[in-house]
Amino acid sequence: MRARRGSGVRSAGRRRSGRRGGCAPSGGPLTWWDALPTLGVAVLALLAPGSLVVLAGGVRGLLGTALVPVVSVAVVASAAISASLVRMPFGWSAVLGTVALTASVVAGGRAVARRLDLSGRTAGRPVAPTRPALSQRRWVASGLVGALVGGGTLAVGVARGMGAPDRWPQTFDAVFHLSAADHVVRTRDGSALTLGTLVAPERSHGFYPAAWHDLVSLVATTTGVPVPVAANAVALVAVAVAWPLGCVALARVAVGPDRVVSAAAGVLAAGVAASPVLLTAYGTLWPNALATALLPAVLALVADLAGLGPSRSAPVVGGTLLLAVAGVGLTLAHPNAVVSLLVLAAPAIVIGTWGRGRRWRATTVAASAVIAWGLLLSPAFDAQRGTSWPARQRMGQAVGEWLTLSPQRVPIPLVLAALCLVGCAVVWRRPSRRWLLAVHGTAGLLFVLVSGSDSRLSRLVSAAWWDDPFRLAALVGVAGVPLAALGFAAGAERLAALVRVPGRAAATGLVASTLLAVVALASGGLYVADTVRVVHGWYGPDAMVGAAERGLLVRLPEMVPEGERVVGNPWDGAALSGALGGREPVFPHVVGAWDGDRTTLATSLADVATTPGVCEALNRLRVTHVFVGPGTFWPDDPRRGDYPGLAVAGREGFVEVATAGRASVWRVTACAGTTPVVAP
Repeated sequence: MRARRGSGVRSAGRRRSGRRGGCAPSGGPLTWWDALPTLGVAVLALLAPGSLVVLAGGVRGLLGTALVPVVSVAVVASAAISASLVRMPFGWSAVLGTVALTASVVAGGRAVARRLDLSGRTAGRPVAPTRPALSQRRWVASGLVGALVGGGTLAVGVARGMGAPDRWPQTFDAVFHLSAADHVVRTRDGSALTLGTLVAPERSHGFYPAAWHDLVSLVATTTGVPVPVAANAVALVAVAVAWPLGCVALARVAVGPDRVVSAAAGVLAAGVAASPVLLTAYGTLWPNALATALLPAVLALVADLAGLGPSRSAPVVGGTLLLAVAGVGLTLAHPNAVVSLLVLAAPAIVIGTWGRGRRWRATTVAASAVIAWGLLLSPAFDAQRGTSWPARQRMGQAVGEWLTLSPQRVPIPLVLAALCLVGCAVVWRRPSRRWLLAVHGTAGLLFVLVSGSDSRLSRLVSAAWWDDPFRLAALVGVAGVPLAALGFAAGAERLAALVRVPGRAAATGLVASTLLAVVALASGGLYVADTVRVVHGWYGPDAMVGAAERGLLVRLPEMVPEGERVVGNPWDGAALSGALGGREPVFPHVVGAWDGDRTTLATSLADVATTPGVCEALNRLRVTHVFVGPGTFWPDDPRRGDYPGLAVAGREGFVEVATAGRASVWRVTACAGTTPVVAP
């Protein structure tokens, strides 16, 4: 959501624990050029913590580079949990300590393995022979350049779709995520073991995946920008950095060190708007988008350790230790990414290792059966099984959307879809690579079943993803992009055979570079306009509050003393008094399991002058002001009726102190004679 521009934002930032507001130096509208330092810190937070740990694990090259973001996420989120347990403020100090500890454990594990002579034991295909240093650097550089091009294109599209760095998508889930990130900034407690208590204040523990919120808090506290700016920076960087690197790594594991495939995978990663761009706006499911962006790299590591590629690139012990760390990262980013990993990896491993003998086949089939039981029948998903979204289309249409890489009616990337189909044909002719087709087919089957059917099987299968086809739609590019890269490489090789250039490698490289440029032109800059359109679809509307109302929220520090809270109907924007205005909200989300005092305010605040107990509840919660919003967000939702007592405009015991647009701020005067509770 776009915060109030100019001096208002700066004033709010200074009065908010000393943090800057993050506006443009000139006092004008905040632009992405002004946000470059914030983006730089977001890149640092996503890459720096994991680098040392990956080095300690001994995984190098493209796979090692792609694993850095997910390991960083694991380190940051684990640091937040550890800091909370020892009652230490969460911040860079906690992160650095966790980096040192994790790297030491990983390095120590490898050292023990060498002592026990375990490091030489490998399963599946042999470790690739050492390639000449120059050749190795070239294909690694090709992949990194491709990821840089694709990531840059994604960054441009996502930034343009967001509009301004301080704008936020006015959606149901975004309210919670912004409030949760603000909570971490304010309390310096980002533990995933307690973040869930934000909407259940009477509980002492409540798990909620906090990695995304922890990253946002690091960016916000380091740079001083408001939470929405930090949130957008982290969302953009996750999509533009982690996603293309993961696609490159998965393609590299599938085909080995191939310069054309690696470069193409990085570039083409920008062309599928559903993966993971869709989740950065829809919902808004920022944590799920982060986890999806991290998924291809972890899947690549699993495939490498299982020996599915032509050669291994990760040491067994170091890779296994890093897989454990990456599993923690996926879990703390969003647990359904772990389920996605298991569901996609199981058929890939079964198909890719089927010829290794009867015992191996029995083991992989048994493991797959356990995963299937967990997905369909495990009580771990009982709560999610109560959620049901009706099918929005027929199964035939869902199949067509998957084949064209355009699930949930996102724009069709025609060139990439064609390349993906060519890649499927290429892979089918190479049995050793069919596991990649199994990954794509499994993800497609899940989407088609959930999007196009209301059957009981569909409900059982989809529980881990809350029966939400959008979450499954985001998996279209996990194998779709590497397959498109394979299709591109096959076409480039055919064309190179027709070009009379000395040296086959030189001819292929020249043709591939030219063909990539042609693809970029033919696809309108890798469908950057489609990325803009998908993101702006949710970032554009002012569904909850408009510019004037946002400005009033930003100016709350001018009216509400520090340490005091603001109450108001959370459906009308009051839930964002913390994320936008630096004043802790009483209701940080539109729904929750509220305690007695909050329930009293929700039902009876407007009658404070005549209802006993309301003033005491106000004092215990340190509430002095009420924000009254426009009431335009989901006006027909019956849950809005849970807050009838917060319509205080014009009621006895309240004085209006400010107004803007359709919103106003009121000071509570009815409790002037009571003894306030001193804020801790």
